[in-house]
Amino acid sequence: MQPKLQPKRNEIEEPFALILPDSDVASYVQTFDFLNVQPDSKITAFHGFSTFKGIKIESQGFDVEGTLKGRVRSYNFRRLYQVYNLPSSSSWSLWALKFKSDTSQSELKQTFQESDLEDINIDMRFSAKANALGGVTFLRVGFETIKLRIEGVEKNFTVVNPASGGGRDEDGNEIPVDFEPI
Repeated sequence: MQPKLQPKRNEIEEPFALILPDSDVASYVQTFDFLNVQPDSKITAFHGFSTFKGIKIESQGFDVEGTLKGRVRSYNFRRLYQVYNLPSSSSWSLWALKFKSDTSQSELKQTFQESDLEDINIDMRFSAKANALGGVTFLRVGFETIKLRIEGVEKNFTVVNPASGGGRDEDGNEIPVDFEPI
């Protein structure tokens, strides 16, 4: 049974539309931290982690490997990346740096308004080394998500690329997890 995940003080927790065939993806959780809070006429951005697979660690000293295969229904992060001329293989944090320096936000607003939900395919291997898992009893594997809000409308853009893949332990601490496309 997956432990109940408690949001930290500055995080928002909510469900998200997800379609994955793995039977152990019983619950899907996103938590968000504020990236940049703006007046209502500006875009407010949040950074979050979207858990796609939970793995109970029953013994120590072993590497963990697996696959994430399926699809997620999300707004397409590639469109956000195009606003700042970033390759789709870039980390979400590079996008966040560009966002924070964008004083106009006009192109980002237009992209936000034109974005529709899409099915995004996921087909990746992941691995975590035993030394990174010391003391971890539950590993959550997933991807970073950028939540944008303007004038009360919110859209979540899950960044499904190896640079934005990662892991969290049962307390929400980051665990190094490597990803590679299959």
